[in-house]
Amino acid sequence: MQRRAILTVGVVAVAVAVGGVALARTSWVSRLAAPASVGAVGARREPGFTDAADRDTQIRVWNQALAADPTSALVLGQLAALHAQRAREGGTWDDYLQAEAYARRSMGKRTNRNASTTVTLVSVLLAQHRFTEARDEAVSLVKREPDIPQYRSLLGEVSMELGDYAMTQSMFDSAWSERASLSTAPRLARWMELNGHIREARRMLAAARDDAMSRRDVANETKAWFNMRVGDLELRAGHLRAAEDAYRAGVAIEPDDPRLQAAMARLAASRGDQKNVILWGERAIGMQLDPGTLGLVGDAYAALGDTAKSTEYFHTLEVAVTAQPGPFHRAWSLYLLDHGLRVSDVLRKAQEELVDRKDIYGYDLVAWALYKSGRNTEAMAMMREALKLHTPDPLLDRHAAAIATATGQPLIASATARAVEN
Repeated sequence: MQRRAILTVGVVAVAVAVGGVALARTSWVSRLAAPASVGAVGARREPGFTDAADRDTQIRVWNQALAADPTSALVLGQLAALHAQRAREGGTWDDYLQAEAYARRSMGKRTNRNASTTVTLVSVLLAQHRFTEARDEAVSLVKREPDIPQYRSLLGEVSMELGDYAMTQSMFDSAWSERASLSTAPRLARWMELNGHIREARRMLAAARDDAMSRRDVANETKAWFNMRVGDLELRAGHLRAAEDAYRAGVAIEPDDPRLQAAMARLAASRGDQKNVILWGERAIGMQLDPGTLGLVGDAYAALGDTAKSTEYFHTLEVAVTAQPGPFHRAWSLYLLDHGLRVSDVLRKAQEELVDRKDIYGYDLVAWALYKSGRNTEAMAMMREALKLHTPDPLLDRHAAAIATATGQPLIASATARAVEN
């Protein structure tokens, strides 16, 4: 019984970590200067999560314990989990790096009876988009603990990110008995959504959100994150009112969560509400400088005719993307392609990433970059791979339609799946 209680803490933490991948900061982004208007917003606000003070106190206490016993795997594992949590709560990128370092030191002391630390390590590797390393750690964890379905669902999540859909299906099938748990439900719901089962995904995710909201042992950050996940699903499904309700519920819990504020900016953009794109986007950027949100705000200023502000945001975005090592973040890459910027660079990096990460959105990104390069026949081949799960997603629909028009060849668009499910 005690073992199960310890596991619950770890798997809830990783469920939140997976949701935070899309907006994770990097050290080079955090050092960039935001546009002047963003700085003014940031100066007026005091960002912070409701549990942040407690988190800082816990870190100080466990550091005292580490000073007393520098070789304790337990203490090192606790510090890893706390730094990972603080990173998701709007801390610095260094918190992810510290979490990784503590986790590796803890696992260096022992792997037996230290599975929760492995879960933390996988979560911080995911947050850094180091998917292959995350998979290796998850595979080792499942081999050591084959009887724990939550760990198999974790491997399913990582496999889904890498596009290993056979492994994804196998792991989720084996973890089906735990489909209502707070760690497994959001992962499985996303897999069901990718395969076009929107109603089932919505029911599963909403039930998990309601469960999280009712529990006193679940952190506010986690509760807000579950509302964001529900909102993201509804936004992709085109249900804007339902998405807004979910996002606002999250904001009510964590008003200073930049991920939720960025989500509200995306919602406003889908409605063509440029003023609210700027309102929510600048709040988000004031606390977390995300180039994807920079692009949204820049477009909003352009739509309102403020070319000076728009140019300022676009310049900051391009500096941020140029400074990024490795593959470009996909949201940023799509923004650059949509605006005809850095097309050859995006294509090269997307093709390099596709060597190891063969998920449908990787194929979609390469397809769109090829299309923007005028290589429509090659784009068609990549787009067919992107549509192989018939995933209902407006982004895939838009790209498929443009490529089909350019080539004059029919594509089985993902809208087919949406029409059936909704």
